[in-house]
Amino acid sequence: MYILPASRRPHVFIAALSIVALVLFLHNTQQTGLSSWSSPLFGSHPTTSSLENVGLEAEDHVVRGRVSRMKTFCEKENPFEKEYGRTNIRLTRAYEGSHYRLQQFIHKALRGEALTISAIGGSITGGHQVQRDEIWFHKFREWLNTFFGNDVDITEVNGAAPATGSDYFSFCFSHHIPSESDLVLVELAVNDEGILEHIENMENLLRGLLDLPNKPAVILVEALAFSNGGMGGGGGRMHLPVAQYFDVPVINQRHPLANHFGRYPQLIGPYFSRDWWGNSDMRHINARGHRDLGMLVASLIQDAACTMLSENDFFVPHPSTEASGLSILGDVGDEKTLSSDQARIQDQHLAEIQSSWAEQSRSWRERPSEGDQVGKLMPGMWVTPAEYGMLPRMRVLDGWNPDTSSIVPPFQPTCLSTRAKQAQFNLTPSYNEGWEYWIHPEHTDKPYLVAKEPGATVSFELDTNVGVVKMYALKSKTFGLGDIECWADDEKHKSTKVTGWWDNGDVNIGRFATIRTDLARGKHIITCKVLEATSNPDGGHEFRMISMMR
Repeated sequence: MYILPASRRPHVFIAALSIVALVLFLHNTQQTGLSSWSSPLFGSHPTTSSLENVGLEAEDHVVRGRVSRMKTFCEKENPFEKEYGRTNIRLTRAYEGSHYRLQQFIHKALRGEALTISAIGGSITGGHQVQRDEIWFHKFREWLNTFFGNDVDITEVNGAAPATGSDYFSFCFSHHIPSESDLVLVELAVNDEGILEHIENMENLLRGLLDLPNKPAVILVEALAFSNGGMGGGGGRMHLPVAQYFDVPVINQRHPLANHFGRYPQLIGPYFSRDWWGNSDMRHINARGHRDLGMLVASLIQDAACTMLSENDFFVPHPSTEASGLSILGDVGDEKTLSSDQARIQDQHLAEIQSSWAEQSRSWRERPSEGDQVGKLMPGMWVTPAEYGMLPRMRVLDGWNPDTSSIVPPFQPTCLSTRAKQAQFNLTPSYNEGWEYWIHPEHTDKPYLVAKEPGATVSFELDTNVGVVKMYALKSKTFGLGDIECWADDEKHKSTKVTGWWDNGDVNIGRFATIRTDLARGKHIITCKVLEATSNPDGGHEFRMISMMR
């Protein structure tokens, strides 16, 4: 059991009251998605030079041992700089961000908590053409065991699904990774195209992941590939501004290597897998490329940890402090009711709390208006430590809206999928004529609901709260795919045509199709039928359905 020292309890009480007042002034309204609060806001800061107090009273000698071990690790020669060079490492950091959630993840390791790290991705993260123990995510986990030590239990969950992108995962990620994840690595930049819809898809995915119960750290990871995009990449171009808006780090293997490989094409062979005909597979890196990608992620974790440990006010926070957070219940009231003495006491408390903050982040008071004793309390002009890790109240593509009561609601979709591991989320028809559940014999991780003949009809009973129903289905130029039409209930006149064929080279991947966006809340029957007419120039009619989302 962890016990806060008695000498710190009054400071914690006063600081807690003051920080509530501060944040209420900052936000003036209810704020959903509030992240955990960092414990340096609660009480005095121990110095790095003395590890007598690292924020934990009980079992603190074990925590001190982990801190000392990690500091020793940081003081050694940086293995990533030795192997890749600091300049190349900097080139891979498309965005580093505040490190706030990474630090919370590292705090958990220093306290010895069991950790769950998860990955979301396509065929690269799934290990196409490499062994399971060669996958970049596994190589990263191996390094993490070394960095954190054997006394930290780390569970590795690879939730990759080949031929899928951010559109699928934005609705269906809960089928692939556990809700108690502490770190989630997202590798979807190769599977996503450089199109605007993937901005919204990535935003929905990040909102869902960042709001998981453990408030995990999330990192976007882009592998090197020369397919599904130009030399500047594919979906990563859409992901980057979203990641920056949500303070999610981005590691991009492409940045230091794409132009380099363009100058020396002979390097393709040693870095990429080979297809069934012995040619270089420009979409899938080999074991060497996987290891490098895993180590680039590792270098970010090490830098975040070592930077944190070098700070003068570093200490390991109490776990309940990071987990509990504070609820923002509403406006604090009319500042005109404060006397000058009350305002002075409040300001003194705020000044003590904010003493370690950057000058531009500290609160300040305007001059009192005529007839007022107290001026308006204003937040600092720059973001404060109290705000790191919070979800934005507006969407990344929204226009400016000063109404602080306008808050994006939590994104909690439901996905019925052929890839679901729980029976209640299986894509199970309520009516079926001519469709069958099918798994590719050479790719058992790609199950579909398939129809091959015109007229084949399937229905699903869905319960929607927001009136939206989407389908996820395979698109391909070479698989002989055709078209279907889908409609809700008896409203066939509002049907949507969904095309399986596309002219996109050898890219075979799932894509969204919106069936309806205007349904009344409640149960609906969604019916889909294979059409006689087909967009496929070779006359193909087959259709491969993966999931229905609502």
